[in-house]
Amino acid sequence: MKWLDELKLRARELAQKIPYQQIRDSPSVKYYTDWSAFERCVDPNIEELSKYSMINMPYESNIVSVNGNMSIVKVPNGVNVMSITELGEEFGKLLFKSIDISESKALARHVANLIGGTYVEINDDLSEPLRIGVVSSMPRPVLLPTHYTVLINDGVTASLSIFMNGLGGCPSTTVEIYLGRGSRLNALFVSTHEQVPTYSLIKVIAGDESTITARTLIMGGSMNHHREDYLLQGRKSGLNHLGLEIGYGASRIDYQVNAVHTGEYGTSYSKVLGIARDKSFIIHRALGRITEGAKWSDTNVEGKVFVMNEGAYAASVPIIMVDTGDVNGARHSAADASPDEDQVNYLRLRGISKDEVTDLIIHEVASQFIDSLPSEFAYDAEVIRSLVMGKLIIMK
Repeated sequence: MKWLDELKLRARELAQKIPYQQIRDSPSVKYYTDWSAFERCVDPNIEELSKYSMINMPYESNIVSVNGNMSIVKVPNGVNVMSITELGEEFGKLLFKSIDISESKALARHVANLIGGTYVEINDDLSEPLRIGVVSSMPRPVLLPTHYTVLINDGVTASLSIFMNGLGGCPSTTVEIYLGRGSRLNALFVSTHEQVPTYSLIKVIAGDESTITARTLIMGGSMNHHREDYLLQGRKSGLNHLGLEIGYGASRIDYQVNAVHTGEYGTSYSKVLGIARDKSFIIHRALGRITEGAKWSDTNVEGKVFVMNEGAYAASVPIIMVDTGDVNGARHSAADASPDEDQVNYLRLRGISKDEVTDLIIHEVASQFIDSLPSEFAYDAEVIRSLVMGKLIIMK
């Protein structure tokens, strides 16, 4: 695997030279992401990884990663899957093609210590989602990087779900998804973590007349940095995205969604709902950008966050950038809310405690997200419902 060795060597050199972040996020907040949490993550070693590989998965997956160790369980017809450790020079060059590993120290460390991952080609329509499960569970803060490249061929309709579950260690996940001309993708990304730092970067590149329906749940993590980049480079390509981030306990979440148009007549809509309770800290950042070559495109980014109690913090920061005067639309909005005191008092007079009111609001917002999932994710919806409600029960 000469290509992989060379890539890791370059990344290792970069990790010694570049910072985690080039500039500060704002004058009042040094970093939305507390990068010092990742400095405490140690590089993995093979002997340690092999000791902690038996974990019960909370959902059925076709491709499973446990502490970076890959298993291909059952792959639908029309799908080809190869472990990245089996790739030759030709396919190896396709990995990290859309990701600039010199962007940050977190990304360079991810590549330098890459443990495993898969290369996936979807050649035919799928009747069921292709499911990828990524689980980490280590007793100490070991960096656990994995990578997934997914190619969806021209004219193919497919559904893909990626569940990332951090029980221990320092999980780090990168994903590249390429849509061919006229293809259709339903994507579900779920990132649920205990009190561990986690890094994830998802890049989706859309070809001509391709469409993406994406749903994302981000929940927990001592420092959960999650970013999704949608590059609408194809003519008449489209994105419909809805995200939900839930902070509880002392969790900290920095969730960023970027929709960048480079092809003409594209459309993008992204909305993120956020909930912060207890002592949690959550940020939603969004960018809708129409470049000079993306004439007659339309972008809309929205955020709405709920602060459930004193001590919690939530903010939404959507931004629009337009480089051409020929657009069909460019809009952004942000809102924050807290439980209405009159409603809380009304419910408490009827025997419902303040904590139960909080749970009711979270239940309502979470239900909005779950109900929005495409019908192909009916099984996944029940898993998500159990995950969210399980956290609520624990906290009572």
